[in-house]
Amino acid sequence: MSAHSARPDAGAPAVPAPRLHGHLPVLDGVRGLAVLLVVFFHTTHLSDQSVAGRATWWLAGAGWTGVDLFFVLSGFLITGILWEAKGQTYYFRNFYARRFLRIFPLYYAALAVSFLVLPPLVGRLHLDERITTDGAVWYLLYLSNFYQLFVDTTHPILGVVWSLAIEEQFYIVWPFLIAAVSYRGAIRLCLGTIAMAILVRVGLTLWGASEESTYVVTFCRVDSLALGALLSLVLRHPEGKGLGAFPWMRYAPLLALPVVAATIALPVGPAFKTVIRTGGYTAVGILYTLLVYQVVSAKKGSVLHRVFSNRVLLTYGKYSYAIYLVHSPLDAILRRTVLKTPLKEVGGSDFPMQVVFYLVAASLSLGIALVSWNLFEKHFLKLKDYFPYSERPAPAAAPAPVANGSPGAAS
Repeated sequence: MSAHSARPDAGAPAVPAPRLHGHLPVLDGVRGLAVLLVVFFHTTHLSDQSVAGRATWWLAGAGWTGVDLFFVLSGFLITGILWEAKGQTYYFRNFYARRFLRIFPLYYAALAVSFLVLPPLVGRLHLDERITTDGAVWYLLYLSNFYQLFVDTTHPILGVVWSLAIEEQFYIVWPFLIAAVSYRGAIRLCLGTIAMAILVRVGLTLWGASEESTYVVTFCRVDSLALGALLSLVLRHPEGKGLGAFPWMRYAPLLALPVVAATIALPVGPAFKTVIRTGGYTAVGILYTLLVYQVVSAKKGSVLHRVFSNRVLLTYGKYSYAIYLVHSPLDAILRRTVLKTPLKEVGGSDFPMQVVFYLVAASLSLGIALVSWNLFEKHFLKLKDYFPYSERPAPAAAPAPVANGSPGAAS
């Protein structure tokens, strides 16, 4: 039963429901934060040991969690889309067609450049010698995250696409699971998926598996996707109760905080890595799920709403998919050309040049993404009109759920 067709239980306390339908610009802002965290993480190269330098390294060290924010956002948006479209005639066709149009063109264009254009030019352009055609089939099949388990180094241009592989594998399976279960079954499905990911990571850690395995294997990282999915379903409670029907969810952030605090307090070492590998990813996912909830629930004009509605985050969020794909090779080019690493020192510190590196990398990534969007991506996206989520025009007050494209989110 859809949340739209259900009548709230008269005996249930009134729980203000956040707006879930139509395009939510604040989620573009969340997506912008996610991609900037990842860019920040990959473009930090300073060696300055001053307070500013150490603080920058500490903040940059958290940038990897931007991927988990993408995962949470993907689970939230995709599950909402699927739940609203459930039971419609072209449920599967429209979902997969829209996924194809949003994700595949740019992804396979990046593969074409990486495996067809660049390898013959490695010697002439003094490019990284790791730019070869090795593992191309794994990338073509969206299995690069598993391929990384069998190689010592990642592809210098495609090193970030392991997360896209996880999301694509999620997109393939999740629609069938959502179509097959009731509302209660969907809640159990999410909880079971979260528990499975934690247990698999704990098991691999105890078994002595590599750190890479618990970082890139789908079964180990799908908990953040399931957390976003859980939030999406909870907010679509058939009786309109929302979080009021699941009071235990309010305690999840309190359980996550000590784990995150431990990772912050512990020095990098075996204990730190064990905490991260076992419960750390889930704890980060819980906190980002809380962030998404707070953002979609924030009143217009509130501090949180203004933060995630600012032009910078909205812009980077809109073009985040291309930024995510191009920022890593761009970083590699900058490190070999005009802004070489190790960074030049100014007044005995390389911190000023690190700031320049951030600005140049972020600006060029956005510029390339703008070109990609206008010359390439948007022309494919126009075709999505042939595959609407709704079989009939939706009311003006509640259009079908829409999410702008990016790593982990789809319309």
